[in-house]
Amino acid sequence: MTPPSADIRLSIVVAASNDPGLLGQCLASLKGQGEAADTEVIVASNYAGADGAVAAHLPGAVHLALPETTTVPMLRTHGIRRARGAIIALAEDHCTFDPAWCEAVKAAHALPHAVVGGTVENRTGPAPQDWATYFFEYGAFMAPNRAGTVGRLAGNNASYKREALEAVQEAFEDGFYETFMHQALQQRGHALYLAPAAVVYHVKHYDTATVFRQCYHHGRAFAAMRAARAPRIARMGLTLGALGLPVLLPARIALHTLRKGRHRRELLRALPHLVLFMSSWALGEGCGYAAGVGGSAAQWT
Repeated sequence: MTPPSADIRLSIVVAASNDPGLLGQCLASLKGQGEAADTEVIVASNYAGADGAVAAHLPGAVHLALPETTTVPMLRTHGIRRARGAIIALAEDHCTFDPAWCEAVKAAHALPHAVVGGTVENRTGPAPQDWATYFFEYGAFMAPNRAGTVGRLAGNNASYKREALEAVQEAFEDGFYETFMHQALQQRGHALYLAPAAVVYHVKHYDTATVFRQCYHHGRAFAAMRAARAPRIARMGLTLGALGLPVLLPARIALHTLRKGRHRRELLRALPHLVLFMSSWALGEGCGYAAGVGGSAAQWT
């Protein structure tokens, strides 16, 4: 990692894997708060046109232009390596930031917590496939939330004290996968802390076929990493267990959303897409346990 700077308190790493339009919205929402003297913004991108979006919307940001084959986890790794702040926050270009986001992150890190996440709200519009994607990716982090220790945090709205990342940097040399990195940090005694006031807004529109494919690849890559050192008998059990996921996952997501008391109409309209996408994830997860990652890790975009 780049040596720290005493002048930089917060480094914001934006993994940009979508398009210049979304990146422009993302960076525009950091105007002012991301330009504070104690804050730096690092954009790690894998597509053409990102340089123009950076120049137009946040010209003071550092831009790392990487090959188009670079996955989101590797974009994060490259950004973290370049960061100089005492706090390193990870975000993605399909989100915009609440005007109070930077201050909320800094305030949360004034407490002893080394791993801090925030709220993720949806602003994609009414399309059911967009809501289905939001529900399974980020619905667990929708408002209302209470501050405190939680079991998981969103990968697009998480921040870390520098020393905590430095202690596990070998674990993300091949990509920063939040689920496994958070487990590694928890094993070192760091709790995951949710700061509800640190809000980002999910704004990406999706194509149903694209999400269906991505769910398969993400599920397969996740399973392969999860079971990398598991004995064969355990992998067989996990493969059989994946057969129940097309029912279990949508039911779990729906129950959690209903408990929140919000977006029930959107949940009902999105339910067929949610079942479709979770069935694809389940197929990928089963294949990952049975046959390994295949080419799916390269599809983590």
